[in-house]
Amino acid sequence: MDIRKYSKEEIAQCQIETALELFFVKGDLFSAITLAGAAEEILVQLNAVKSGRQGLAEKVVSLFEILRPARKKTEGGDDPARFEAETVVHMDARHEAVFLLGRAIEEYVTLTGKPTTLMLKFLSEAAVRG
Repeated sequence: MDIRKYSKEEIAQCQIETALELFFVKGDLFSAITLAGAAEEILVQLNAVKSGRQGLAEKVVSLFEILRPARKKTEGGDDPARFEAETVVHMDARHEAVFLLGRAIEEYVTLTGKPTTLMLKFLSEAAVRG
């Protein structure tokens, strides 16, 4: 076993950088979304601790809880609409990736005060495309 100590800031930065690499090569947008969302959650908590709002850090709601409405448990397991609701996601993957990357980068810059080169590239290209 090789247990080491890792900085949460460095973990979040690595997640954002990997998500940006996936985004720029028009690769796996779903992994980019997941990585950006995970990084944002870490950074929101770190920013809460940094600003002395530690109590709020404990109340951070998962991004996926915000984006997905609560599911109602109902009878009728053969309902095609229910099956689709459980097995399909309707979304604009590129839009979601841009949105989550923007939020993660904003939290990173709030924490560190400085975006990375890849983050600056994203910010300049996202601003151009609107």
